Amino acid sequence: MRTHQLREEKGIALILAILLLLILTLIGITSVNTSTYDSLISGHKRTSEQTFYVAEAGVNEFMGRFRKGVTGEIADNNPTDPDWKLFLAINEQRAAGVGYVASNSDHVFYPSLQNQLDFGVEVRHKVDSANKVMTYCGQPIYIAKSYGFTANSGKKVVEVKINKSPNLDPPSAIYSKSPVTVRGTSTYIQGNDQCGLINKTGVITTTPTINEIGLPVIDGSPTKEINSSLNLPLKEMVDYLKGDADFKHEYSGNQILSDYSEDDYSGSWGLPTSNNTNEPLEYDGPMNITYFDMHGDKTIKFTGTSHGAGILLVNGNLTIEGGFSWYGVIIVTGALTYSGGGEKNVTGGIYTGESANVDATLGGNAVVIYCSKAIDDLNNKLPPLKMTQWIEIF
Repeated sequence: MRTHQLREEKGIALILAILLLLILTLIGITSVNTSTYDSLISGHKRTSEQTFYVAEAGVNEFMGRFRKGVTGEIADNNPTDPDWKLFLAINEQRAAGVGYVASNSDHVFYPSLQNQLDFGVEVRHKVDSANKVMTYCGQPIYIAKSYGFTANSGKKVVEVKINKSPNLDPPSAIYSKSPVTVRGTSTYIQGNDQCGLINKTGVITTTPTINEIGLPVIDGSPTKEINSSLNLPLKEMVDYLKGDADFKHEYSGNQILSDYSEDDYSGSWGLPTSNNTNEPLEYDGPMNITYFDMHGDKTIKFTGTSHGAGILLVNGNLTIEGGFSWYGVIIVTGALTYSGGGEKNVTGGIYTGESANVDATLGGNAVVIYCSKAIDDLNNKLPPLKMTQWIEIF
């Protein structure tokens, strides 16, 4: 019996050994599979990141070239065409793979300036339900879809919405969306370019009324234009630009700022100079964006002397009394009033009047001179494009 028991124990030991070997084998197989899966996951992650960066590079090249004066400049020559599409890729074959049709007159192809990254970018105008091009600040809204590819068949697609900066080159020395009153024998409005060769209208209004009182001087090519169909979105322009403001001020009620250039911020706004009030201001310093939020219907009034260079934005009304000088553009959503004595010179241009009841009245020693150089100087201040929405499609 003792011998029989020992034989049974030898059988159990063999079974245990086989089970242990099986467990070790399963552990080994699991480890190999885990390692394989980890490698695959790591490889997929690396491929996904590579294709993402390639797709992103396509968007960046488009945005870098979609501006004036750069190497390989990309342009939109049909801003009102809802079927317009622009394609940017390493070659036409890749562009065709993302929708480019060479025989389609609405399609434009631009070769990429590099040959290392394989992307294809399709850019189109955003359209509404009536298939009309949607705009913001008077500029088309763009949708750019970029496809990134890698050698190991990786693919990633990102889509962005892009807005162009507002066109800050005013159509006239003074543009108003309401009646304009110009008065005073020492008032001088010049639309002909005093800094270059780009002549503009002296005064433009979208209404039928330009009142002239006291023999003011208005010059330009032409001097005046009434009932203009040019409906500029001043509030959108202010809203777009205020995000880049160097100086921001908000008042819940009417506000008077006296001698602002002496004690407060406008010492940092810039100090343009002039030898004569009726001549363009001169300035070569930094251009600033200064924003006053007057909640649409309140008035900011400058008295004494104030000065600056760049873009002066007012969401509300602006009144200027006494001395004042500004090199650049002024955009006022409400009423602009020049009044009282003192020498006032704006070299660049003025936009005013978002509401229908605005009265743009200029009197006293008021001078507004169109100057293309002042506008060109502003182009270096603003980024030409802003990405307002970003989506990773897959």
